[in-house]
Amino acid sequence: MKKDDNILSRLPRHDGMTVPDGYFADFSRHMQDVLPPRPELAHMGEEEIPRTRWQQMRPYVYMAAMFAGVWCMLKMFTMLTSTTPMPLDTNPVIAEAISNDTFVNEYVISDLSQWDVYDDLMDDGIVPDSIKFFGNETL
Repeated sequence: MKKDDNILSRLPRHDGMTVPDGYFADFSRHMQDVLPPRPELAHMGEEEIPRTRWQQMRPYVYMAAMFAGVWCMLKMFTMLTSTTPMPLDTNPVIAEAISNDTFVNEYVISDLSQWDVYDDLMDDGIVPDSIKFFGNETL
């Protein structure tokens, strides 16, 4: 005897997703009876209704507005992800913090060791012999 592999056919379906028998047989006729009449559709294609100037220009105005919006959005994204560093003197809060010796000593210099400073100077191509301290003394 051949076993039925479709387990859904063996189970009764009562999931609420059923329609009465013959429902779709006369669905289009029933839907036309329910909808309100639209006499303007009966004369469609016989005579053209004149379009106003705005109705003619509206798709082009919408398209121009869409391109302007995309341009503004891309402009904002490029401004936010700028790779050029901003000068510190343009931001008054940062300029004031850097000019404050207490702030620099407590928050900036305390995080750096002497070797970090030397490594950064070497990475920038500065030779320790060329550094001058307090006048003309060299390191």
